[in-house]
Formats: sequence, C-alpha cells, structure tokens
Amino acid sequence: MREGNSENPRDGVFTTVLWDGAFGLADWEFHERRLVEHAKRLRLDIPEDLTQQLLGFFKQKIEQKKSQPSLEPNMVVRIECLRTGEVSIESRKLTFRNESMDAITLPAPRWSSKVNGTKHGDWGPYLKAHQTAEKRGADLAFVVHDFAIIDADRAMPLVLDEDGVAWATAPSEGGVASITFEILVEGLEAAGIPIQFGRLNERLVARAAEVTAIGSGIGACRVLSLDDEKLGSGMVLTKQCQSLLEEHYQNEATWFDVRSEQ
Repeated sequence: MREGNSENPRDGVFTTVLWDGAFGLADWEFHERRLVEHAKRLRLDIPEDLTQQLLGFFKQKIEQKKSQPSLEPNMVVRIECLRTGEVSIESRKLTFRNESMDAITLPAPRWSSKVNGTKHGDWGPYLKAHQTAEKRGADLAFVVHDFAIIDADRAMPLVLDEDGVAWATAPSEGGVASITFEILVEGLEAAGIPIQFGRLNERLVARAAEVTAIGSGIGACRVLSLDDEKLGSGMVLTKQCQSLLEEHYQNEATWFDVRSEQ
C-alpha cells in the first residue's frame, strides 16, 4: 500500500472517495475540485485521463468479482496523483461507520502554510497517529496545535457548544477541508444548528454538549471520550449528521458514473 510513504508533501495529492462497487463515486465533483485546488497549492498536475484510469480500475475489480454494487456506503477508493505523473488507486472495505468512539490527542504535524490543510504526499504522520490511537485502545486521534484541535486522522471534528452552535476548525488553523462537512452544512443550519469557525480549544471541548467526528469513511461518529475524559453526552448533532448523510447517499444524483465521460 502506497499511503503516505513519501517524506515530501509535494510528491503527491490525494482524496478518499466513497465507491458504490461498480462505476459510481459519491460527490466526485467536490473531490475533483478539491484535488485540483490542493494540487495547485502543491505545484502538481492532475492527469487529464484520471477518469479513464478510474474506469479501468473499476472494470478490473468487477471482472475479478472483488466488488459488489451498492448505494449503501461500504467501500472507499483512495486516489493519489503523483509528481511522476502516475496515479495510484486503492480500494478498501469500510469496517467502522456511524459508531460511538473514543479518541486521544496527539501533536499535529506541521508543514508550510501552503501545505497545511492539503491532502498531500507526506501523509505518514496522520497514519501513525491512527496507529498510535489503536495501540492505546482508542478509535481516533485528534491532532492538536497550540492547545487547540486542528484535525483528526480520518475525520473532521465538530463540537456542539452548550448554546447549540456547532464549531469547526477555522481554515486558518490548518485543518483539511472536509467534503462531508461541505455536504452537511446546509442541512445542519436548516435543522437549527448554526455553524461557526474558530479555535477548538480545551475550554470549548470540555464544556461541549457533544463532539462528533465526520468523514467519508466513518460517516458521523459521536466521540465518547478524549484522553479518557468523558465528553458531553448529547446525540443531537450526531443523529442529525447521520440522517442527512443517509438521505444524501440514497440519492442517485450523489453518485457520479465514470462511464459518463467516455
């Protein structure tokens, strides 16, 4: 597996997309746009035949009977465009989704201001953070810089304050832009949960009514504890996120068919 085996962030740019097991990718328009934006910041190019390469990969998986079509999210594809011009495509089944979890905190890896916040080639520190969490019996690692949560190893943290506002890390703090968050914002605000961006500092998290982790692979998971300290026991935010995502993925318009560009 190639994931994060470079020490140079400008060696690649990637995204991880939900896959229906056939020819469909969820929210591909959002992922493709983020790939292009992050590639520009990393001074990388996206191959013009990326969609054709994805089509070839899916055909091979189907022929080998290694996938089963489903609109229920159960597989993801990691797509990485390398500086060499090559494309690395890997798929895996989801084993953990929409569950309650325990998390730990670890120091956030830091790069230059242009690299921070991108899905870049030097992803090893995030993978190691996840491995460390598992070794400690936790499910997720929140990465912290200057006494504030910046990001998580496979997800984006959302903190529901006691006044009903959901707080997300401000882009200036260096967190990676989340496609799942982009999908959820409008629905959360329509449900009466306003969104604010800022610093997820210790005080905000300690008084939180609820902490939720969201991501393409994990869906929406309520975080029960952080470094063995219990967090707020609410379920309003998590349940709302899960409901919105379930409806979203059942909509056929969510899924882009790579054959449509042939």
